[in-house]
Amino acid sequence: MTDLFRIDDQVALITGGGRGLGRAMAVGLAKAGADVVVVARRESDLAETVAAVEAVGRRGLAVVGDVADVATAPRAVDAALATFGRIDILINNAGLYDMGPVEQTEDEAWRAVLDVNLMGSFRFAKAVGPHFLKQGSGKVVNIASVLGTFGVGEATAYCTAKAGIMGFTRSLAVEWGGQGIAVNAIAPGLFDTDMSAGVMQNKDFYDGIVAGIPRGRHGDPDEIVGTAVYLCSSASNHVIGQVIHVDGGATIS
Repeated sequence: MTDLFRIDDQVALITGGGRGLGRAMAVGLAKAGADVVVVARRESDLAETVAAVEAVGRRGLAVVGDVADVATAPRAVDAALATFGRIDILINNAGLYDMGPVEQTEDEAWRAVLDVNLMGSFRFAKAVGPHFLKQGSGKVVNIASVLGTFGVGEATAYCTAKAGIMGFTRSLAVEWGGQGIAVNAIAPGLFDTDMSAGVMQNKDFYDGIVAGIPRGRHGDPDEIVGTAVYLCSSASNHVIGQVIHVDGGATIS
């Protein structure tokens, strides 16, 4: 049974892999047997993730770059293929959050959120797609959010981008599903990450969110790892186009 969840000697490419959920998933996939390529803007963060991957006995590769830069995805894919000779898994995790009333939001701020969250996922899927299609296999996991399921005031750009990720996941799953490629998404709820620091530090706001979580608490980054490994392994081979909510029950009702 445990062999179903092994991804030995496969190669995973993870955006936003320098910290938070990206680092947790990188280490989790390494423990399941994969070599890992991580992409992020900060070289120091990437170095720590690579060190953590290597500490569990797998190989790691850091690619410094911004997913909003059109050159980053092709460069990361080329680096992965040059180093490891293959790519089996893509996790589109890089994200950007911005808050503010719509009427006060500049076009540039709105566009930046969509460019990182939604366009970044598209660019990496497009870059890795020819390789997956040629080999007739591959796993794509897009990181959405519970905020793609329900709206939150003053977070409209982020909610829109994450809802877009869900639609992108379903459409791409239909497009690639018959060619051996499984595309799915994970929609995390509130997790203790740098992106959520503002929420975590605002007690009243935090308490209000937790009150709506049946589990009664926020998530720890390690608690997303099992779902990620499942979606990247043969255990989920007949699962495509799904959005799995890892949110402590926040979207039950």
